[in-house]
Parts: sequence; structure tokens; C-alpha cells
Amino acid sequence: MEKSKNRLLNKIIIISITIIIALLFLTYNLVSADTIKLEAKVSSTTTELKDEQELTITFSLDRYNEIEKGINAYKATLVYDKNIFEEVLEKDFKSQNYWEELKYNKETGEFVAIKKAGSISPEDIVKIDLKAKRELKAGKTEIKITDVVSSEGKADIQINEAKVEVDIIEEQEEKPDVPEKPDKITSEKYKIEKDYILRILPETTIKQFKENVTTDNEIVFMDENGRTMKDNEIISTGVKIKVGKTLQYTLIVIGDIDKDTTITINDLAKLKLHLIESELLTGIELKAAYIDNDDEVTINDLAQLKLILIGLLNLQSK
Repeated sequence: MEKSKNRLLNKIIIISITIIIALLFLTYNLVSADTIKLEAKVSSTTTELKDEQELTITFSLDRYNEIEKGINAYKATLVYDKNIFEEVLEKDFKSQNYWEELKYNKETGEFVAIKKAGSISPEDIVKIDLKAKRELKAGKTEIKITDVVSSEGKADIQINEAKVEVDIIEEQEEKPDVPEKPDKITSEKYKIEKDYILRILPETTIKQFKENVTTDNEIVFMDENGRTMKDNEIISTGVKIKVGKTLQYTLIVIGDIDKDTTITINDLAKLKLHLIESELLTGIELKAAYIDNDDEVTINDLAQLKLILIGLLNLQSK
């Protein structure tokens, strides 16, 4: 009975020791396997992308833990947005640090390469050139290296994926600087001098005036009180206009010396008093008295004004 107990106890001890050894072996293998690690990294020559711009990404391996003989093969997959980039071809891959015999499947994005000497420390392994298409919309895009697997000849080493994010900058159409046209006004009917437009016929409306001048600019009409005038209103001597942003003129109506839009007996009386130097005309009133357009007030102006009043002379602008 005692011997049976001893045999049973020995068996239990042997089984226990075997289990402990197995667990220790398994734990060692798990720890060893866990310490064999590689890390993938991706960097880009730019993080901002414009139409038809080229960039290069660099794929690297890092964290060479427990690598003894050296990594001598890898396989990975390139993932990029084909709506943003032109199709990547095998010629766009440039192996680094003596990695060689790279092959690329453009349909799946997979690529594979070997290195005879074996890689034992962190290094760049390949550079990939990409070119953006035209007419890109603003946003972001990612370039990824996924499904990375490497080996030093013992077993496959699964590696994390790596990616880089790029901002897409939408191109703005650059409009050439066009020099702003200077404000300008011309006329074949009226006489334009510095600060004045002369030889406007009596009872001319603003609309009729506009039809007889040429300008690319807006014209604003104001009476002597600064009120903005409308197209159907009649111009009198003294009305001011602004042409664009820089030009300003005072309008002179022929014979409208008293500034009431037309020729009357009152204008004739003012001209008489000026000729005898009783009440001299000055400024815009004097310019309105140049009936015969010789820039001088004489008896001829008085005679013509009289003929106009009685309907025997038709005024001409120029």
C-alpha cells in the first residue's frame, strides 16, 4: 500500500516537472518571438500638393530587435488614390542601400525586393515617385505602405503599416494684373477743357448730353446745391459732373448767363451791362457769354444773342 502511494507521488512529481518545463519553453519562445520586431516608416518630400506637382515618399525599416543574420527580403503593398495621382509604374521605384531586384505589380500595388548582404540596422529601403493630376480639389489624401512582411530566413516577420498624409491645395487661377484705365471723357459735339465742358446747347437734357460724350466711366450729375440729378432734367450753366473717381467738370450752356437752362432777355441784359463795364461777368457766367466761341466777349456776342432770341440764328455747339 505504501509502495503504491510512493509510485503515485513520483508520477505526479514527474508530470508536474514536465508541465513546468513545457510552460517555461513555451514562455521562452513567446518572449523570443515577441522581441523580434521591425517597424515601417514613410516620409514625404512635401506635405502640400498642387496640380501636377511631384513628390517622393521614402519607405524605411526601423527598430531592428533581435535581428541576427540580417533582413534579406520584404514584400509590401503601395496604396494611393488614383483619382489624385497618376498611375505609379515600376520605373518610379528606386531601391536604396543595396536593396535590389525590385518587382512591382501595378494592378495590386504589391512590390517585393531582396538584399544579398542582409540588413541589420534601420535604413531607407525604397523611394517612390508620385505625380499629381490636374484640377485637384482642396482636401487631404493618404499614401500608405501596407501588408508589410519581411524575413531574415527564419520566419515571416509581420510589420505594421505606415502612411503619410498630404494636404491638397486647390490652384487659384491667377489673373494678370491689368492696370486700371484712367478716367476719361471725350466728345465730338462739346468743347472739353480743364475743369469745364462748354458749348452745350440750351435746354439739353442729361440724357442728350450722355449721348454726345464717350467714356468708360460712370457720370454723376449734380446741381449747384450738390443734389444728384436725373436723366430727364435739363442742364444749366453751373451743373457739375463727376467722371469715374478722378475727373470733375463744370458744364457751360451757351448764352445761359443767368444759369436758368435757357436764353432769355435777362441773359441779353447781363451781356449789355458787361460790355459797358457796369456789371462785369466773371467765372462760369463769363464763359457762358462766349456766344461766337472766340473766348472773348465782344459786341458780336451781343448781336448773335439778340438774333437767337428773335429766332434769326441757330446756335451751333462748336
